[in-house]
Amino acid sequence: MGMPVSIDIPGASTPTLFEAAFAVLRDIDEQFSPYKAESELTRYQLGHLSGSMLGDRMLGVMRACQEFQQQTEGFFSPYYAGRFDPTGYVKGWAIDEAAKLLERRGARTFLINIAGDIGARSSGKRVWRIALQHPTLSRAAMGTIAGANIAVATSGTYARGEHIINPHTGRPALEVLSVTVIGPDIVTADVFATATSAMGLTAGRNFLERQLGYEGLFVAPDLRAITTSGFNTQTVR
Repeated sequence: MGMPVSIDIPGASTPTLFEAAFAVLRDIDEQFSPYKAESELTRYQLGHLSGSMLGDRMLGVMRACQEFQQQTEGFFSPYYAGRFDPTGYVKGWAIDEAAKLLERRGARTFLINIAGDIGARSSGKRVWRIALQHPTLSRAAMGTIAGANIAVATSGTYARGEHIINPHTGRPALEVLSVTVIGPDIVTADVFATATSAMGLTAGRNFLERQLGYEGLFVAPDLRAITTSGFNTQTVR
C-alpha cells in the first residue's frame, strides 16, 4: 500500500522467515490495496463485487471495523463519503497477521514495522527500544519506548497532512499533530491512534484512560506533549 516495511528477527539464520512474512504482507496488499484496480477492495468499492461475493477475510475485516466503530463511539470509521475503506484498520491487522505467521513458524523474538507502526515480541532478554518520531523535526526523536512485548502505533497530520477526518463533522481533525498509542495489541493500538486523533486532545486522552492496558502521547500543534496517566512509566528518555 505504498508504505515502507522492515522486519527484524534476531534469531533467524536464513531468509526463510523473512520471505514468509513478506509473502503474507504482499497477499494482504493484493486484496486490500485501494490503489490496485484488481484488488478485492477496489472491485467492491466500484460495485463490481456485491457483499455476497466477498471472501471470508474481507467479511472478517468488515466485522472487526464495525466493532471498533462502536467501541470508539464512531470516531473510528471505515467509511468515507459513503465508501468502505478499511485502510485505517488493515495496517495494524497486517502486522498482526505477519506476526502470527512468524509465531507459527517458531519465531518468538521479532519486530515488524510498517510505516512507524510496530508490533514487537520477545521471549528472552531482548528489550526493544523504539524511538518516537518528532512531528516537526524529521531527524529528531521525542523519546524512546522500551518493552519486550509491545505494540506502538502513531497517527496524525504531521507526515501525511489532513488525512484524518472526524466522522461526526466530516472535517479534518486538526486538534493534535500526532497521537502515539502503546499497548499489547497492534490492531487495537492502531485503531485507537486513529480514533483519538479524530476525537481531539481532551476527549482522546479521556478515552484512552478508560482502555485497560493502553496509554497515549498526544502532541498539540504548539508542540506541547500531553500523556495519559501511565505513559511515562513506559517511556525511557
